[in-house]
Amino acid sequence: MSSKKVVVIGLGTMGSMSLWQLSQHADVEAIGIEQFGLVHGYGAFTGESRLFRAAYQEGTKYVPILKEARSLWQELAAASGRQLFLNFGVISIGEESNAPFQMMLQSIKDWGLPHEHLSAADLRERFPAMDFKDTEEGVVDKLGGALRPELAVLSALEQARANGATIYEHEEVLAFEDTGSGVTVTTSQRTINADSVIVSAGAWTELVLPQLTPLLEVRKLALTWFLPKDLQLFQPDRLPCFIWDKDDFHVFGAPCVDGYSVKISGLDLWGGPDTERVEDADLRLERDAVSAFGRQVAGLFPGVDAEPNRYSVHFDTYTADKTPIIDRVGNVVVTAGFSGHGFKLSPAVGKLATALALGEDTALHHPDFRIEAHGPVLAAV
Repeated sequence: MSSKKVVVIGLGTMGSMSLWQLSQHADVEAIGIEQFGLVHGYGAFTGESRLFRAAYQEGTKYVPILKEARSLWQELAAASGRQLFLNFGVISIGEESNAPFQMMLQSIKDWGLPHEHLSAADLRERFPAMDFKDTEEGVVDKLGGALRPELAVLSALEQARANGATIYEHEEVLAFEDTGSGVTVTTSQRTINADSVIVSAGAWTELVLPQLTPLLEVRKLALTWFLPKDLQLFQPDRLPCFIWDKDDFHVFGAPCVDGYSVKISGLDLWGGPDTERVEDADLRLERDAVSAFGRQVAGLFPGVDAEPNRYSVHFDTYTADKTPIIDRVGNVVVTAGFSGHGFKLSPAVGKLATALALGEDTALHHPDFRIEAHGPVLAAV
């Protein structure tokens, strides 16, 4: 008989990984609930690829959880028999004096990460598809690469189910109550009494945990693809994944993985949803803004047609300083506010959330992830 029952609310990025990790504990009854179909098109994980970086601009505190995540990505790929991690490497480009570049260099120094440092001349020789300034430098993160997000979420859920987890899809959580001795979860179809619950509701977090609303902001993020004029210059052997800060313009992306286009995207440009329910939001972008973004991209990548040939829109929750919330209050564990950089972390976040749900200590729980470390998101500039 199981000694613990844990319910995961939301089976997108963090929920799928949490359920997978929970299912590996023989003494845990793991139950997952998803309001839509599995691997649906509304989540933060949509969009063909995500970058994995170990040399991290967001701070050295993330490196331990990134190293754990990379190991778990390999484990999930082996278990599923799918190529989930594409080992292309990631090049970060910028001027050495820029704060994000300095933070990345510090993460390399603190953790001894394998890398290669390139001058502007080196960059021009290695990556002719890009237009570099003389003052720019590049660092190749040899642990980096691209992830297949939709396949990864599916694979985690498949492994969880194979390990005995129960999954309810197309079932909305109407309420849950921490009774002190456990949690009662009420859905549109059933009531479940559990020892603890992991809330991984993404852009729907405030509907489930309204008390966190001041700490979170839902933003619309667009991913864009461009058509190369010379496809060979954008193949993985000529261009790794990349992240580039140039004159206050930030882009990231991956080489050609679909046979005809290259992903070059920018964050924090598109505002928030225009409806209370994210799934009802208008996913169209203002045409002139898309074209203007494309012209900026073509200035960095002269080898692409300036008009994006397609885009996809997804939503994520942001905190004031882009540090996620991963914490336990009573019998409720919450994962939220990954601020556009959470997917790469997700298997390790699932492992951390599992430890919190089971009342176990883990070195992965950095103090900055606690709810008490966060301030109102409106304080963000």
